[in-house]
Amino acid sequence: YSYSRGNFLGLYQYLEQYDWSDVFRDSEVDSATIQMTSLVKGALEAFIPKQLARSSHYPSWFSKDLKIASRKKLHYHRMFKKSGLQIWHQKFSIYRSLVKTLYEKDNRLHLNGIEHSLTKNPKEFWRFTRQHLRENRPNICLRDDAGYHCVPGEIANRFADLFSSCYSPAQQGGAFSDVGIQCGDLLPTFKVDDDDILEAISKLKPKLSTGIDGIPCFIIKGCSSLFVPVLNHIFNLSLTQAKFPELWKYSVVVPVFKAGDSTLVKNYRPVSLLCGFAKVFEKVVHKRIYFYLNRKISEFQHGFLKGRSVESNLCSFLNYCAPVVSGRGQVDAIFFDMSKAFDRVNHTLLLHKLALHGFSPHLCAWFSNYLGHRRNSVRVSGSYSDEFISSSGVPQGSILGPMLFLLFINDIVSCVKDAKILLFADDVKLFISVESVSDCSSLQDDVDSVFTWCTENCLSLNPQKTRSIVQSRKRERISFAYTVGGVPIPSVSFIRDLGVCLDSALSFNNHGVTTVNAALRVLGMISRLCRQFSAPSCLLHLYKSLVTSRLEFCSVVWNSLTISQAIAIENVQKRMIRIVYDRYIGRGCFYHYESLLHRFLLHKLTVRRQYRDFMFLYKVVHGEVNSTDLLQSISFHVPPRIIRNKSTFYPSCTSPVSPLLRVQTDFNNAHQNNFDIFSAHQVFMQQLREWMQLP
Repeated sequence: YSYSRGNFLGLYQYLEQYDWSDVFRDSEVDSATIQMTSLVKGALEAFIPKQLARSSHYPSWFSKDLKIASRKKLHYHRMFKKSGLQIWHQKFSIYRSLVKTLYEKDNRLHLNGIEHSLTKNPKEFWRFTRQHLRENRPNICLRDDAGYHCVPGEIANRFADLFSSCYSPAQQGGAFSDVGIQCGDLLPTFKVDDDDILEAISKLKPKLSTGIDGIPCFIIKGCSSLFVPVLNHIFNLSLTQAKFPELWKYSVVVPVFKAGDSTLVKNYRPVSLLCGFAKVFEKVVHKRIYFYLNRKISEFQHGFLKGRSVESNLCSFLNYCAPVVSGRGQVDAIFFDMSKAFDRVNHTLLLHKLALHGFSPHLCAWFSNYLGHRRNSVRVSGSYSDEFISSSGVPQGSILGPMLFLLFINDIVSCVKDAKILLFADDVKLFISVESVSDCSSLQDDVDSVFTWCTENCLSLNPQKTRSIVQSRKRERISFAYTVGGVPIPSVSFIRDLGVCLDSALSFNNHGVTTVNAALRVLGMISRLCRQFSAPSCLLHLYKSLVTSRLEFCSVVWNSLTISQAIAIENVQKRMIRIVYDRYIGRGCFYHYESLLHRFLLHKLTVRRQYRDFMFLYKVVHGEVNSTDLLQSISFHVPPRIIRNKSTFYPSCTSPVSPLLRVQTDFNNAHQNNFDIFSAHQVFMQQLREWMQLP
């Protein structure tokens, strides 16, 4: 569809005046869904024109004159090669010069438009950025032993074969175990009201991408008041009949490149595009069950939950390990790798666990229908693969899928007896303080228990990617050969966990080097991309979006840096400032580094990391970070009488590697009555910014 030429007012008026009585009279959920979808599709056909997709040999910004001149240049060049006459070469030379002139003119106009689109049309600017940073791969070409394959239909079927092989057989069952699942309440079937639907629609992202129904989300948002009564009828029919609409169970799968060789099919992951109306329905159901399930999910699970994140997971891990390592102790940790965990969730076991957690039989029947017989088709360059059925797993790209997976894996915590456990969705790690070989044996027993749990729940651990690490600063460490499923677990000196490199001494040297190298690579790419722009605004915007985000990812976890590490990270920003200085200001005028930062509304990365530290501490104190383990590590200083020392916190020790202990110490040394951690969120943030002189 050519949405830019659409008659949206006419579309809205048509849907507003349409008689929806046939849909309301329909008592069968699939029939009502098809009627509504057909009506909306017909309205789109009537009021939004289609455009024929034509492949062009020229970029979209080529002017008509440049295209004509390019064709004539090519024509005269062929005539000269064919005949060898000098007259054709003269004409070729004339048009070659003309093409160069027109190209420079059109390219300058194009770049000026891209530069100004940063404020007027950010989507256009980021589309240009993705194309030039090689993040956009519209054409996929695969390679195998037989050679290269570039036909879209054939490629789509190859991806379909790969993605469908990840599922477990439909008849495969598991061993039912109620260990660790205790429930004394009940979640009954509920009804949906208009307010729930309006709230869910308001949270939709107005994107142009569509599911199998071809209805984009921005149409649903724009006509939300018209769709609410119809969706209310369909949603309540679905819940009453315990049947999820079949049309909404169809997913369009798009392969997304991960890393490595882009011609290998194994280096792609599937991303499912669901129907917009299905997303609204799932958002409504998710809201109703989230508050019920949130208190049942283990406190050690940090994935897909409000108030928990990668930072809370790693801070909890370091709060345990850092004091032990700083005290010349030893911590052994096992990092598990589950193979295709989301795709191999056994539906029978999941429904059994839903019932054990208090879901009513009717609601379990609805989820059974929601999970069963989901159809998928891979799309590559407009071509679709053969359909395949998801015989296991939770729907990828859905709203309910992550919550169902958390519930499925929730009871893995109960099988661990002696070691500590932390989870981030399917990323599981066990760790224990080691004082003797018996502690290692206890950790091995828990590893065996996790392996047994995975076997009983039809999930598979990958021993080749599972790793163990000994965290200690002692020269003589207690060694132990850990195994999983009888296969030895490789021991490493550092490991990348949730995007942060952890080494055996908790020095973060590897993480600092890796972060700086990655940031410099991106900085080099955006510097070359913005070379022809007339102002530094685009370069600064890309730096803040793509480079700073890498330099500050989980900074509260690894901010216990040495001076040399902090300088190496700061040098990345200095290099960016030097590029801006040389390109847009010139060496004729001298500016100090800090004055240039002030001119471009930037600040030292050290100051920004400290700001993030204090904000994280504030969120832990006020419960915005939902972690009892982190809250327990907060020690308030409550003197028996009024004294001169007005420190807010009284940390149990001064380990610089432990994030919460370090931040409490830094806060005591910094605040000097400048800000109050017990004030309101906006007040504290403003006080902190004023003290740090942030904008």
